[in-house]
Amino acid sequence: MFRMHIREGFAGQLHFVVPRPFLQEVENHPLLRALFVTDIGWYPAARYHYRERETGSAEYILIYCVAGRGFAQVGGAALEVGPGQALLIPSGEAHLYSASVEAPWSIHWVHFRGETAYQFLQQLPPGQLVMTVDPRAHGPITETFQECYAALAEGFSTRQMIFCALALHRIFGWLFFANPAFQPGKTALPRSIDRTLAYLRDHLDQRPSLAEMAAQAGLSVSHFSYLFKAHLGVAPIDYFIQLKIRYACHLLETSDLCVKDIAACLAYEDPYYFSRLFRKAVGCSPTQYRDRVR
Repeated sequence: MFRMHIREGFAGQLHFVVPRPFLQEVENHPLLRALFVTDIGWYPAARYHYRERETGSAEYILIYCVAGRGFAQVGGAALEVGPGQALLIPSGEAHLYSASVEAPWSIHWVHFRGETAYQFLQQLPPGQLVMTVDPRAHGPITETFQECYAALAEGFSTRQMIFCALALHRIFGWLFFANPAFQPGKTALPRSIDRTLAYLRDHLDQRPSLAEMAAQAGLSVSHFSYLFKAHLGVAPIDYFIQLKIRYACHLLETSDLCVKDIAACLAYEDPYYFSRLFRKAVGCSPTQYRDRVR
């Protein structure tokens, strides 16, 4: 059966490609040699998105999925990328990636080069290209992408390029050094906890109890709570609230739903209670957040 493939052209997308002649002029600037952006964008609900590069890319690639799902093959390894996960693709590595047909991903993405670009991928454990992003790092990362889009919307100049280079450093700072979910020195997440995380991601419209979460892991409540906090650094209920807040941020960024409807989507009958939770997690009200990122 024929499957449609689309590289770009999605409703609401943002897509910036730095002109290559200009890039050649500025890439040796002292503030750009280490790390600089070549292409960057935002593809919301990118149905049929597909990209294949048989000989790889001249740039390194970062894809940050905020909703939906996608799939990738990098150097022969099959990977799945879900909400709250980032995919890093090495330069020169044959690869392809595509959005799920049933739940197409919404992604921030950036292509980058520079003398230190490879060092950031070296932060990943050998063989790992997909990393989980803690909900607490989601806001700063997406806001920094938005700041890059706003800067490049004014045109391409050395000033904008330096701004985006520094912004990319900030994104990597959050991904690798301020992301509680990325702790390569720790042991792998137990499968029982991993099952519960998948369950929570798929049930943001519900409010499962701690006992129901533990049942997904097949553990007692006390043992489940201990393992969960030991590996993720936060209690299960608090983590689930953070997931909901991250999805609320996504809806505020990409939809016109009112705060009351977003609260209802996340199983909060009282929009004022939801707003208090949001402010506590993000530092501003849902309405203020929407005004800031749009």
